Amino acid sequence: MNNKVKLTFEDGSVLEVDKGTEVKDVLKLINQNDQVIALRINGVCVATDFELIEDSNVKYIRISDRIGRQIYIKGLKYVYILAVKELYGDNAIVNIKHSIDKSIYSEIKINKKVDAFTVKAIKKKMKEIIASDMEIKHISVSRSDAIDYVNSFKETEKSLNYKYMTNDSVTMYELGDTYNYFYFLMPASTKILSRFDLTYISPNGIAISYPIENSLPSYTPSPLVMNAFTTYEKKLLSMGVRYAGDINKIITDGKIADFIQTNEILYDQNMETLATKIVNNKHIKVVFISGPSSSGKTTTSKKLALYLKSKGKDTFVISTDDYFVERKDTPRKEDGSYEYEIIDAIDMKLFNLQLKSLLNGKEVVMPKYNFITGEKEYKSKPVSLKENQIIIVEGLHAINEKLNSSIDKKNKLKVYISPFTPIGLDRHNHISTIDIRFIRRMVRDYQHRGYSAEDTLNAWMGMRKSEEKYVYPYQRTADIIINTSLAYEVGVLRTYAEPLLYSINPDSVYYEEAIRVLNFLKCFLNIPSEYVPQTSVLREFIGNGYFEYVKSSN
Repeated sequence: MNNKVKLTFEDGSVLEVDKGTEVKDVLKLINQNDQVIALRINGVCVATDFELIEDSNVKYIRISDRIGRQIYIKGLKYVYILAVKELYGDNAIVNIKHSIDKSIYSEIKINKKVDAFTVKAIKKKMKEIIASDMEIKHISVSRSDAIDYVNSFKETEKSLNYKYMTNDSVTMYELGDTYNYFYFLMPASTKILSRFDLTYISPNGIAISYPIENSLPSYTPSPLVMNAFTTYEKKLLSMGVRYAGDINKIITDGKIADFIQTNEILYDQNMETLATKIVNNKHIKVVFISGPSSSGKTTTSKKLALYLKSKGKDTFVISTDDYFVERKDTPRKEDGSYEYEIIDAIDMKLFNLQLKSLLNGKEVVMPKYNFITGEKEYKSKPVSLKENQIIIVEGLHAINEKLNSSIDKKNKLKVYISPFTPIGLDRHNHISTIDIRFIRRMVRDYQHRGYSAEDTLNAWMGMRKSEEKYVYPYQRTADIIINTSLAYEVGVLRTYAEPLLYSINPDSVYYEEAIRVLNFLKCFLNIPSEYVPQTSVLREFIGNGYFEYVKSSN
């Protein structure tokens, strides 16, 4: 009887191990440079305690991969939580709040003042935990035992999450003498988590930085972005909402319709504030609205136009998408496909020329980009700017100075928008802004363009790289940041997103990503879309919105 199994790796190498060997032991054998954090066995990313019982094809999951990075971040958060607890006792409170500038923002409450020396001590303790190569064990416990455990630490929001689960058991992880739940796979041990940094943020905040591809970016403060998170957080706290479970309770209490309307009012108040600022500054002639994909730029620009109209200001809305260069001149990626997400894909010379002409009172025949032929068409009538009109420009790169260099600084207002989500699944599991945008994008791609979830994921990975380089750096140049997050939206999006994600087959390279997002969505109860107003920014993605059926004011 053969008690060996043969593992054939993607690089052609072969390894024979005893039948029943766990993946974590294979990782120890192959991980010479500490870059492989998990393995795909026969196309499936498996837990580190997975037992190998048959000959298998094996692929590496590296820290630089998106899935690998997610596993790394979750492991790093666990080490951070353990370090704080070991230093300051079980009564220390750790809140992992949200992502910010390629880092994770956290706040801690301990029995002393939090300062730079505190951060130094935590970092030292984390390094000790990592160097000791502590195993992160994957365990399954009954749901009732999991609830009893988290309640013993007064982590009641976690027990509320477990209450809404349908499984009888809960997958938890053990590190040292602590147990926690992280909604996805974890590293085999702490040893691989050696690259990180901590930055003190007054008064009790700490930024946790992690490696991205081959570098460890340093945290750079962005006060406007932080303010967008904290402002919405305070408003939600006043409604008793901090975590996913709080929203689920609102649903089960039959109060979700009111909660949706309240959130819409908060978003509209941002529009009112922005419109007032524009009207009160007689020098502003152009408002540039930018943000990463699926932030809600179209709805925000059209809604702002209505708010300005209510204050006596006509508007002229321009989309930078109509200024793409001809397809034959479109930059290409390494694989030969077109690169639409970079600013060089836009005819910046023509855009600046026409914008300047409009502001100087001249007539302009504006283009309409034909995405089928890949050419700009000039079929509309000549237009000119009325004395009372304000131009609104929306697009991925709208606040990039290259796109508006012809406009004097005093005559323009730069607005950056994104769904900055301050609520968490629980105190140790934050909700990623990137995940919110991806789910929005996937639903919109299917609803409006007939794309599959796999189509969206394929485009999304390349788009993310472009955003890191060409969009995020410019958020610091914005005059105003608008938060387009809606605390209730995941419950609505779940209904649309789940069937799309389930359609991704196990042999797809995006299967693990689909499973990870599905696990996230399951933390929220479904919310009927009928409660969502037609003018909501969420309608831009789920459809049947007011702005789909009306023409812009120009």
